[in-house]
Amino acid sequence: MSDEQKNQIFFRALRGPINMLFMIQELSLLNSTGTLTEEGLDLWGAVPSSCETRKLDDETSEDFATFQTPVREVSKLAPGPLFIGMAACHSLTLIDGTLIGDPLDLKMFEWTEWSLEEPGVADNEKFDKIAPTIVRPKQREVNDNLNIAGDTEVGISHGIIRQFPFSSSLQRMSVITRTLGASEFELYCKGSPEMITSLSRRETVPKNFNLVLEAYTQEGFRVIAIGYKKLGLNYAKAQRVVREEVETDLIFLGLIVLDNRLKPASSTEMATLKKAGIRTIMVTGDNMLTALSVARDCGMVEQNAKVIVINVEMDKKDKNRKPAISFSIVNKQIVSGSQSPVSMESGASCSTIEQNLINMEAALNRYHFAVSGSAFAAIKLHYPDLLSKVLVRGTVFARMSPDQKQQLVEHLQAIQYFVGMCGDGANDVGALKAAHAGISLSEAESSVASPFTSTESNIKCVPHIIREGRAALVTSFGIFKYMAVYSLTQFVSVIILYTIQSNLGDLQFLYIDLFLISIFALFFGHTEPYDGPLEKVEKHKDIDCSYIVLIQPPSASLVSAAPIISILCHMASIVGIQSFAFAFVQYQSWFSPYVHKEDEYASYENYTLFSVSTFQYIIMAIVFSRGKPYRKSLLTNHRLLAALIILTSFTAYLVLSPCSWLVKNLELQLPPSYEFRFTLLVFALVNLITAIIIEHGVVNYFVAKKFGVDRTNGKKEHARIERELAAAGSEWPPLSDAFGVGDKLNPESGVTKGLHYGNNARIESDVEKYRRHSITLTIPVPKMDQCSRPRSHNSYVITPASEPGGGFHNNHHDQNDFKVAVDILNHNNGSLS
Repeated sequence: MSDEQKNQIFFRALRGPINMLFMIQELSLLNSTGTLTEEGLDLWGAVPSSCETRKLDDETSEDFATFQTPVREVSKLAPGPLFIGMAACHSLTLIDGTLIGDPLDLKMFEWTEWSLEEPGVADNEKFDKIAPTIVRPKQREVNDNLNIAGDTEVGISHGIIRQFPFSSSLQRMSVITRTLGASEFELYCKGSPEMITSLSRRETVPKNFNLVLEAYTQEGFRVIAIGYKKLGLNYAKAQRVVREEVETDLIFLGLIVLDNRLKPASSTEMATLKKAGIRTIMVTGDNMLTALSVARDCGMVEQNAKVIVINVEMDKKDKNRKPAISFSIVNKQIVSGSQSPVSMESGASCSTIEQNLINMEAALNRYHFAVSGSAFAAIKLHYPDLLSKVLVRGTVFARMSPDQKQQLVEHLQAIQYFVGMCGDGANDVGALKAAHAGISLSEAESSVASPFTSTESNIKCVPHIIREGRAALVTSFGIFKYMAVYSLTQFVSVIILYTIQSNLGDLQFLYIDLFLISIFALFFGHTEPYDGPLEKVEKHKDIDCSYIVLIQPPSASLVSAAPIISILCHMASIVGIQSFAFAFVQYQSWFSPYVHKEDEYASYENYTLFSVSTFQYIIMAIVFSRGKPYRKSLLTNHRLLAALIILTSFTAYLVLSPCSWLVKNLELQLPPSYEFRFTLLVFALVNLITAIIIEHGVVNYFVAKKFGVDRTNGKKEHARIERELAAAGSEWPPLSDAFGVGDKLNPESGVTKGLHYGNNARIESDVEKYRRHSITLTIPVPKMDQCSRPRSHNSYVITPASEPGGGFHNNHHDQNDFKVAVDILNHNNGSLS
């Protein structure tokens, strides 16, 4: 198709996916990195930890490690382990003298301004090399052999002895290196901050790690961490050791911060999809707060929307126990991109609580779920009844592995969503293949699994492909109705002529089938998709304002009311006009009835029905060639328009005054009255007006709009779940209780407890903090009688339950202002009191 080539969208398989595109009115999944954000990340800088410059010992305290000042320029970063990790921990290789590898690795290595050298072997033999790859400062020459080096080069060049490749499930990669002239090996490990800190020695991770990480990720930066350790291995053991043995007890070196810029087209196209009522979901391997920031920046999550993060709390003593699921409201500052870091952890400050209350009052019960890969896995395994609700309200799915992305698509399809997936990398292949319509923004790995490939690497292609799908469906239905009505129209003509033992002539059949039907069917699909908005704005009759009316996708069922009523109404009109014309000719003064002769069909009845029916075929081609909101106007389809004009003119010529050759070969018996011939043209005009009224007035407006004939969407499983959530109101999700806690978990497992405010607000603190501290919280609560009245402030004191009088105390006694329910976990027996 020329239009798709012009838009640089190519189809790998036309059958199947193109017919599903129109249904992507419900759900579209978008990857984050490379799809909504720029693929080429810029390295913003590094945030080193003090551990790389300080010596560790067995008595190192938890406050030993701290973050140092962020470094924006490579010249200001000390050439320590963090710098070497950035230069060596990658999977880059040289092909024809050019560095090839992951874009993130390339940016990180280029920032160090070092050079990479490989042994002098052919590219196709590098997999079998023994000599290592060497990284070193530029403009220095070092022997490829690690054991022979000059004194001035010792300690500044590093050989990459072995690589453990990046794994999405492990969220990390690592390399074993050896410094020139040194006797021991070192391991550098790079990956997600959460994974690297879990593998690092606790005392080497800065105490404010979460705050610093959130400060960058909530601004949309992509953050990775680096750790290292010295290995007491020889060369032979270093080649045989498995990664699980060495990727432990790391020394945390610091963070690498990359600028994750939003593509210019992302916000505009996201607004287009949202206006069209198409739900969008982000599924990414990035950090949760980075994903939330991108979702906010592109408009997927509204600025004032309530975002609820689903947390998984494992029992550290018994990992086989069912984990607790809790719901935490993300502070508005995170969603709106505030510069000040705000924690999502259970411990909440008074300002955070106040802001959450304001958010909930503004957002009512509309909220977005943000789900991590670990939470998704726990819900699938332990809380399958909760999964469907999370899928219906989930907007951001972060830290998702490739398998989890595919599982997410499959679970969404299980609740009867039609899913379109847009991705750009190898991690998206499974999801692209599983989706009803997969759109790849890369011509590399993901294009193999995706039926659609866009060479323009942004989501502009998504609205365009949806328009193409809708136009393709409307075209298919139009041709179906046209062929059905054509067959029935010809059947009616033949049946009426059979009553006088006549029929249409052979060349009459040929003219109808070959010159009318075939040509119209050939050019019918050349009308391009409507390039206007996916929604329309209408003025309210009584109020001087505008409101958006969503353009629903065309019906997907051939046996639904709209196409059936359309065919039946048109056939009633066609039968009526043909019957009236057949009777009308018999009342003419010059009429003589047909006398049956073998293979001779020329008669006034034959001429009348042939003339009327040929115009009906043309009229149906006009009426079924539907324009906006799915396709452009018929006037833009120049081939079909030209065919209509030429064939209409020629048919009128056949009716009014054909040449003798046509009269003879088409077996036409022309009536002597020209007035009757022009009357047949009037019949055709009346038929045209009737058909337009039927199609655009009765079917498209009265049937489709007033009665909503396509009710299948409301019967789907996800629509039923959405109605249940809407009916639950503020009672779900249970923001004040950890989901599934009760008697199932031991208090030592870190179960959260909360303070309710109208089943909306939640104040969390973990059990250990609750036991050790006395906390005074001042919470503003609005008056219930008048929203505009000043807020009353009530003070609550929480003291350790083990102390006399311990528990929860309300220092204000006005019970008319609010209702507070407190769930306190008794640490003695694990029950709720």
